[in-house]
Amino acid sequence: MKVEQCPQCGTIIPAGSDVCPICGYTLKKKTTDNSWRGIFASIFARRRILTMVLVFIFEIALMFVITAIPMSFSQAKAIAGQTEPSLQAVRSLPILSRSVSIFSHNYEIASIEIVPVIGQIFFVISTYSTAIVLDALAIGQGVPGPIALFTLLLLPYSWLELPSYAIAATEGGFLIASIFRKQFRVEIKRAVIVWLLVGIELLTAGIFESWTIYLETSSNPFAIFITWIPYVIILAIFITVVRSFLKRYESSKSRERQQY
Repeated sequence: MKVEQCPQCGTIIPAGSDVCPICGYTLKKKTTDNSWRGIFASIFARRRILTMVLVFIFEIALMFVITAIPMSFSQAKAIAGQTEPSLQAVRSLPILSRSVSIFSHNYEIASIEIVPVIGQIFFVISTYSTAIVLDALAIGQGVPGPIALFTLLLLPYSWLELPSYAIAATEGGFLIASIFRKQFRVEIKRAVIVWLLVGIELLTAGIFESWTIYLETSSNPFAIFITWIPYVIILAIFITVVRSFLKRYESSKSRERQQY
């Protein structure tokens, strides 16, 4: 049997009790906090984070499977020929303009992926297309596709960009589920916050990717890995800030329940 503790006298009582049988304290039922503050906190619920992680794992696994599918050199050359001009155009931009260009393109993709139904289909198509292009470019350089993908994952911007797409697509899935649960209005608020957070993440990814492209011109082939230093620092700051917010939020909700 599930139990809980009376916040006034500390007695252990059956979970769901309306009144403490010892001190008579009226137990407030847990209600959903639909304020922007409460909705922001709910985004980091364990179930939601776990779902996003699973979608991200699916994304990476799908890319490895696709890059492992054999592709003829002529097909790879044709795909690379269609893709390389736009890639070279972006790479030739100044570092700041390049960051903006990368960000705007990636944010457009994520914005589509957060749309219910359409976004989830687009997520799979986009992941497939990215893997095919990566495989074609790798074959042109005599490198197996899965090895090229593994190398890409050694760069920190990949751990910003790829999770962003998974997060956006997952939020679109939560929007679909909220329709059946009759919580669509609340979930729309979460989607707005997630969309903004994904934008910040992709802006950071764009800066890191642009910086990586610049470092590739260095005579030191390991120079690109210096980007891991600020990445780890930024990630640590983000985790610290979120944990601090959630701790303060839970404390304030706990005080509110006790005052009730």
